[in-house]
Amino acid sequence: MKAIILAAGKGDRFYPFSHYRPKPMFPICNRPLLEWVLERIVAAGITDVGIVVGHRDGRIRSHFSDGRRFECEIAYIEQPEQLGTAHAVCAAAGFIGSNDFLVVYGDLFFEPTVLTQLLDGFRGRSVAAVHHSEQLNRRIRIETDTVGNVVDYTWKPRSSTGTALSGLFVFRNDALQDLGNTPDFATGVQNGVTPPEGHEIAEALALMNREGRPAAAVRADGVCFDMDMPWEPLAVCRLAAEEMARRLEDSSIAGTARVDPDAHIDGPVFVDEGAAISRGARISGPAWIGRNTHVFEGSQIASHTVIGDDCRIGPFAKVSGFVDRNNHITFLGEFSGVILAGGRITHQMQIAGIYGEGAEFGAGTQVGTLRFDDGPTQVEVKGVRHPAPGFSGALFGDYARTGVGTILMPGRIVGPGAMVGPGVVLMKNAPPHKAVILKQQHQVIDWGPEKYDH
Repeated sequence: MKAIILAAGKGDRFYPFSHYRPKPMFPICNRPLLEWVLERIVAAGITDVGIVVGHRDGRIRSHFSDGRRFECEIAYIEQPEQLGTAHAVCAAAGFIGSNDFLVVYGDLFFEPTVLTQLLDGFRGRSVAAVHHSEQLNRRIRIETDTVGNVVDYTWKPRSSTGTALSGLFVFRNDALQDLGNTPDFATGVQNGVTPPEGHEIAEALALMNREGRPAAAVRADGVCFDMDMPWEPLAVCRLAAEEMARRLEDSSIAGTARVDPDAHIDGPVFVDEGAAISRGARISGPAWIGRNTHVFEGSQIASHTVIGDDCRIGPFAKVSGFVDRNNHITFLGEFSGVILAGGRITHQMQIAGIYGEGAEFGAGTQVGTLRFDDGPTQVEVKGVRHPAPGFSGALFGDYARTGVGTILMPGRIVGPGAMVGPGVVLMKNAPPHKAVILKQQHQVIDWGPEKYDH
């Protein structure tokens, strides 16, 4: 059997983090989500893997190369135009050949048991993983018959709960003809809803049923999270950290790491080679400290925090969340959320949310985490406001920056390469590659010695 990972799409809803990377390359606990996907496929015994690429495909190719480091062989299949999931699979027909094949969406985080259940359910007939969803209006609802065959689907129905496609499939080889015979728009939509364009796998499943070779639904009992919106990496990182914590039963401190006897460590921690924990630092496990990272005096690291290599934390910083390599969170800096590689959070800041590569903040930058009406954070994506349950803070694109004393209101997006100037209170999203500057008016008055003549 061969495996196909779909990773060609641009991920417009994932803005601002989709500009410089394909969505599956967003780091989850400091590893690309696509690496988590590949790791699970290889662990299931499938080592012949094709990755369908398109948008920013160089980032995928340069990270995975030929797959040798990941104990598999990787072929890259180009999809120059992103015309749907079924179209992407058909682009890989030459790679698939006469084999049966696994298909996995590249932006999924799923427990290994989900893939095991799906492969166990494949007994000479195509199967599709399904799960119960509390956000069905953002998913694809499927309908099954009395024996569990997938008979039809509804694209993002108005109902809130039900059974949804998970984004993992195992197809018999003859399903390639059905995937190639789908219409170029989704027909399974509700009345009054404009159908989305594209050749989709869900449409092929309905066709397979009509042709008398239906796919069986296999219920996924484990976690299966479709990372679709820009605030969702934080939830996915938390799921991944929980999985990592189950493997970290006892502390593991490398031989070249230095932990001051006056540091306070509570719970299991992983401290990599060359790392240093200074006196007065407090770490609540489970936590992970990367290679050559220094946690300075008086800093506090919260439970389930993952800090990458070559970072500088403190002194007297507070960190909770997921910090990629080469980040500096220095004197009295407070950070909560996700920040990718190369960020600079300097002194006396309170930063929360999700931050892209190379983010830089002027001293005193503050990020709001609570709306004035105490309601849930809302984020405007592509002109539509969405509630972001469980998320607080801002969404800060790659290579963006702020000036001294900037304030970012909760739920605001700063586009990639943008600059929010000194003293700005950002009430609306900042466009990419633009500067938002505070316009001031000054009045010059006389101010001579007579002002002090009492």
